[in-house]
Amino acid sequence: MKTTAAASAWILGGALFAATAVESRAQSPGTVEFAADVPLVMVDGMPCIEIRMGEGKPLLFGIDTGDVNSVIDTAAAKDAGLVLEALPPPMPTDVLKTKVGALHVGALEFRDRRAIVLDFAKNQMPPKMAGTLAYTFFKDRILQIDFRARRVRISGLLTAHVAPPEPSDRFSLVTFGTSGPPVVVASGFSLNGRPLTAQVDTLYTGSLLVYTASVGKLGLGALARTDSKEFFPYTDGGVTMKVSSADAGAFHGVTLGRRIYFPTEGVHEPDGLFDATVGLGVLGDTVLTLNFHENTVSLQRPAARQAEAAAPAPASAGVDPECPVGFNPTFARAGSAADLILQQLVPFLVRNFIGRP
Repeated sequence: MKTTAAASAWILGGALFAATAVESRAQSPGTVEFAADVPLVMVDGMPCIEIRMGEGKPLLFGIDTGDVNSVIDTAAAKDAGLVLEALPPPMPTDVLKTKVGALHVGALEFRDRRAIVLDFAKNQMPPKMAGTLAYTFFKDRILQIDFRARRVRISGLLTAHVAPPEPSDRFSLVTFGTSGPPVVVASGFSLNGRPLTAQVDTLYTGSLLVYTASVGKLGLGALARTDSKEFFPYTDGGVTMKVSSADAGAFHGVTLGRRIYFPTEGVHEPDGLFDATVGLGVLGDTVLTLNFHENTVSLQRPAARQAEAAAPAPASAGVDPECPVGFNPTFARAGSAADLILQQLVPFLVRNFIGRP
């Protein structure tokens, strides 16, 4: 799933960030020592960490495992004195690229990292968020987001096998659609006794979203005909999804709650290449561990929270407990025709015509 800003970063059809960093030591076989252990800050229900660019002030960057390129807000990039470079037409002139000489996360320093630069306010991103770090930022490292303890941990560069926490499974990098960029798609999920593959997206604030091509094979036809809908302001530029209350399956016994979402016309789909996306409605009370050296994923939840996750979700007025940002199910865009073109045409051009593999 893509926020407006993240969708605009699907520009070069691959990872823009380089994979270099300053390390004190490599990891030993079979062990992991986290080189950075920093507070997790939730911004509009999305996981963020504090970073610094160069010697600049601390900024909050979102952790986006659903995108291949990292993104920086234009104002933050200018404040940091970054050199901004134009991208070729038909990209809008205010969507740029840059290189960050030194980016600090706790004790770690990452050098010469490339990113897309665009106006977060214009692209409807949370105002407290100054950028996002894509999954490619963590190449050959372990990323652990501990939603329970409110910590984010990042390993040094891995050179040997590290046994994952259990339960675990493997993930692959699968293109989002036949011509989209690769995203993190994990095995180990199941629903109605049937296996399913799911993208792991830490900036999607819902729970299990099952795509149209997989509704039939998972036996969800009746649930998908629901008239209940919810609005997601930061997904695909703002979209409404259908939602049903039902058992959403599990990841090796870790339950996925009792809400299943289905796409509407505005939601981008992966052309049947994988079945679903799981987001913060599933992950938000777990410990999520992603090993980007060996392509493994682990998901852990305390037993007490397991029972709560399996129980029916309570009704809520205006805020969904599995989507902790405000929403209005009757939301309708207002504005001029020019506003509508800017909101809809630019993301369409970015997703479909700009250098996608």
